[in-house]
Amino acid sequence: MMYKFIALLLLVLTPIFSYIIVKLFGLNRLKLLFPDVAFPLYVLETILVSDKFLTHGLLPYLISLFSLLALAIAAFLIFKKHRFSYKRFIKLFWRVGFLVSLLFYFGLVIYIFLI
Repeated sequence: MMYKFIALLLLVLTPIFSYIIVKLFGLNRLKLLFPDVAFPLYVLETILVSDKFLTHGLLPYLISLFSLLALAIAAFLIFKKHRFSYKRFIKLFWRVGFLVSLLFYFGLVIYIFLI
C-alpha cells in the first residue's frame, strides 16, 4: 500500500521538482521549461512503477506509443505545414511527449489503485 501512495506522490512531486530545477539552474535562458525536465522523469517513473506492480512492464507499450506519436507529428509537419524541420519536430515531440507520458503515468496510477 505504501508503494501505491509513493506512485501517487510522484505524480504531484515531479512537476514541482522540475519547476524548482528550472528556476534553480536558470534553464529559462536556454528556453527549457519544466515539462522539458519532467518528460524523462515521467518516462522513468512509468517504467519503474509498472515493473514494480505489474507482471509485465509497460516499456514496449510506451515505446510503441512514442513511435506512433513521432509518426503523427512528422505527418502533421509534412502535410499541414508543407515543410519538415528537425528542430521543430524535436521540440514538438518533446512537448507533446510530456503530455502523453503524463497521461500514461496518470492512467497507470489509477490502474494501480484499482488492483
